[in-house]
Amino acid sequence: MHAQNQALLDALNACIAACEHCASSCLKEEDVKMMAGCISIDRDCADICALTARLVARGSEHAQHLMRECAEICGKCATECEKHGAHMDHCRECAEACRRCEQACRSAMQQG
Repeated sequence: MHAQNQALLDALNACIAACEHCASSCLKEEDVKMMAGCISIDRDCADICALTARLVARGSEHAQHLMRECAEICGKCATECEKHGAHMDHCRECAEACRRCEQACRSAMQQG
């Protein structure tokens, strides 16, 4: 169980870092207005991943519910970042981290 949780925690923490980096990088883009949707979902995704990580780490009975929400928001964040990923490395990297996190949450839900 610990190894499964550690893999999930690693994916959640990597997603938090990628989303925070992406949002900060989007704010430095020339057309920030165009990146507003990306910045917004990056922030939501980082926040839900952080809360999910805390609940998973403490073994909360509510972790399963949050993993479902986390997977959904990670998927939406990845979809948004993929729109910009061809031109912006930070969006491409964020989309990849979000997809890994989405899958890690779904796998953990199936095993839990």
